[in-house]
Amino acid sequence: MKFGKEFKTHLEETLPEWRDKFLCYKPLKKLLKNIPSTPSDPTNAAVTAVDQDHSQPLVDSRDCFVRILNEELEKFNDFYVDKEEEFVIRFQELKERIEQIKETSGKGGIFSSESEFSEEMMDIRKDLVTIHGEMVLLKNYSALNFAGIVKILKKYDKRTGGLLRLQFTQLVLHQPFFTTESLTRLVHECEANLELLFPLEAEVIESSPQGEPNAPANNTANKSKEASSTLGEETLDIYRSTLAAMKAIRGLQKASSTYNPLSFSSLLKNRDDDSGAITAENSASNSSASLQKVEEADKEDAQSGQQH
Repeated sequence: MKFGKEFKTHLEETLPEWRDKFLCYKPLKKLLKNIPSTPSDPTNAAVTAVDQDHSQPLVDSRDCFVRILNEELEKFNDFYVDKEEEFVIRFQELKERIEQIKETSGKGGIFSSESEFSEEMMDIRKDLVTIHGEMVLLKNYSALNFAGIVKILKKYDKRTGGLLRLQFTQLVLHQPFFTTESLTRLVHECEANLELLFPLEAEVIESSPQGEPNAPANNTANKSKEASSTLGEETLDIYRSTLAAMKAIRGLQKASSTYNPLSFSSLLKNRDDDSGAITAENSASNSSASLQKVEEADKEDAQSGQQH
């Protein structure tokens, strides 16, 4: 399935209030069609002369394209940072509730009944599962938007003969929405609490989409059915959206036939270390030598396209 269709499907399956926070991929594709294509052979003087007559509209369209991309980055960063701060506050409140239960059920405190204790624990469990699903969804929000930028930049370079992808991708690597170290730590801490407090429960969604890519189709349905028996409808919506996002990420992470250090798959593998951090060293490794490899890979792609 083409990326545009995968992206559209994910938007339809994600939380409604998140949909307008994603990349405006379709409008950017339409804008690209208004940008005159540049011939792959720059030595063609006749075509070059014709292009010069339309140079102003071409420049205006390119400026508009870059301006929209920058506005999209700002949108991603605002949404991501706001959600991350919200998760920090909510998770801290949950940890305080857990500590209060420990104190109340310890030597100095007594619940009025066993059912009161169980009810409070079930509420905490539901809230932990909910915030965990939202945090995983935010990690996938980062990955999917990055994938969209890489895809649309590749189309732009192919159409214009430019090298905007190299420059802009390096910019994206240092944006808050792509730097998920703190969020990854929160996800792992949340999982640790769920495993400690509810070791027999199966509602925890894997934070890294490294699962079986060819798992049975009814596996997701079974998981959702199991979750629906104990989770509220709002939590279940988050659960479904998260599973849908992870499915999209798995498809996008399939290896490319041509190695490209600025491809979605390569950069996603390099983004997270054991703690989920993207480090300065990781980013630097994609600079001089990597950029040269990208240029070589792009040339190979162009030559392959001409042969076919």
